[in-house]
Amino acid sequence: MDTLPLREISVIEPIGAAIEKTKQILFQPFDIGKWFAIGFCAFLATLGNGGGGGNYNFGGSGDRSGGGPQNFQQGLSNAKDAILENLPIIISVAAVVITLILVLTVVFMWLKSRGQFMFLHCVAENKGEVVKPWKQYAQQANSLFLFKLLLGLAGFFGSLFFLVPLILIVISCVNTGIAGLVMTNVLWIFLLVFCIIVFAMTLSGINLLTEDFVIPIMSLRSCTITQGWKELWGLLMSHKGPFTIYLLFLFVIGLALGAIVLAAVLATCCCAACFLAIPYIGTVLMLPILVWRRAYSLIYLSQFGSEFDVFITKSTPIVVPTESVPPFTPLENT
Repeated sequence: MDTLPLREISVIEPIGAAIEKTKQILFQPFDIGKWFAIGFCAFLATLGNGGGGGNYNFGGSGDRSGGGPQNFQQGLSNAKDAILENLPIIISVAAVVITLILVLTVVFMWLKSRGQFMFLHCVAENKGEVVKPWKQYAQQANSLFLFKLLLGLAGFFGSLFFLVPLILIVISCVNTGIAGLVMTNVLWIFLLVFCIIVFAMTLSGINLLTEDFVIPIMSLRSCTITQGWKELWGLLMSHKGPFTIYLLFLFVIGLALGAIVLAAVLATCCCAACFLAIPYIGTVLMLPILVWRRAYSLIYLSQFGSEFDVFITKSTPIVVPTESVPPFTPLENT
């Protein structure tokens, strides 16, 4: 493998290169049809990433005059009686809602897996295509979908492993009051919270490395997620420092991009937020940032060798050199 272990890997240089690549894709020339095509692929690629805000009222606005331990206990008792009386209906509704959420989650995950290869194709080849990459990367996308499904299940059961004992300890402390806040319980609570944070960060790191690097490798090699991760793992083990810096630098990038979006929202008196909240339309408006972010990771990966450069492999046609043969000229009769 033609890697470049002695070359300095930079997280700064790809910033400017990604800006130029974004200009080339979206503005040179500007094509509204191309924008909407790439925007659709980006919309699929980012399904589930956005999170709308909610109006949460923790303080309440009701009558506070009669608050007290007795009223609180009475309220809990009334709520318990109401739940027990309507338990069959609550269970039925909860089962339907949970099933619907699970089905939608799986469908969105499958669509997102397709969309990530489609978006990569558009950025790498500077084209606004939908149907071609949808068909071309079907096998790789299905492999990615299965991996993400397993990762999601691991995250769910892993979270239960830490959350269940944490909840039981907290409930025990609440029931026993001050007496329950012994040093052992406090230490267990801090330990479990720490484990949950580390577990969540690990899953997030795996997901990020998959999207930023494994998917491009799968696209280049036409391989499965297992083969893509195997190749990336070799890079990770031989370049631990650069990849660690990359992950840390992404945090800074996230803050910068968030500040840009916030500035745009404030500058338009929150009008931009209304448009950004509209599915697909918001993605099209965010396309320069999304294309830049995708191009940034691809350019960073290309620093490890030409065999990891999707722009060379995808955009430049491979020309097989042929032997130069002089034209045939018949011999003159002498």
